[in-house]
Amino acid sequence: MLKTNRKNLNKYVAFDTFATEYDFAATLQNKNDFFLKNLSSSKGAALDMGCGSGILASELAKYYDRVVGIDISEKMLEIARHKRAAPNIEYIQMDVGCLEFDRQFDLIVSASTFHHLNHLPTTLQSIKKLLKPQGKAVFLDNVSEVETPNPMVYIAGASREFASDCSKYGFRNASRLFKFRTSPSWLKHLASDRYLPEGRFKKIYGRYFPGCYFVKLDCFMGVIWENL
Repeated sequence: MLKTNRKNLNKYVAFDTFATEYDFAATLQNKNDFFLKNLSSSKGAALDMGCGSGILASELAKYYDRVVGIDISEKMLEIARHKRAAPNIEYIQMDVGCLEFDRQFDLIVSASTFHHLNHLPTTLQSIKKLLKPQGKAVFLDNVSEVETPNPMVYIAGASREFASDCSKYGFRNASRLFKFRTSPSWLKHLASDRYLPEGRFKKIYGRYFPGCYFVKLDCFMGVIWENL
């Protein structure tokens, strides 16, 4: 049986309702460079927390002997297994807030997942225990001085970026992306998000990963820490 925090489950299962369109958007707006530039020195095993449809996990599989991707949304995992399967990737349905592993990893990554958690410190402490000596933790998550921005902020942002999206992705793809970003289901999901302000974000992550590096990337904050 899936072990999970009920509040986390309600948030993540929302991804089941728009999994296909989320995969389309995430594939189009690939943000994997940050992770691929910060791989661990040892390339044994990697863990992708909140792997979604496997976009990052499939990239990590090119460098690591074994990759485990976990996500609470079974629909997202179905897409991952269908589109991004590989002999050295294992996709598991698991709540990132209730980690259950009897093994350690050389690299642990997570992209835009931790702001969904109700007990972030507990998860961060668990991650440290799962890292091998000399292992590396690399995270990327949203930061905002407003805990939950008004939905109109997202609609305005999608509208403002439509022209540049057309240039980057073509009109058809940009139109589909705009439709998803302004859809009621996606906006409803965003209304449940709780972002940390930059100062508090650094304080929390710095407490559990002393000496970590922070990298600001637009509305995201990157965290890099080595278990030395």
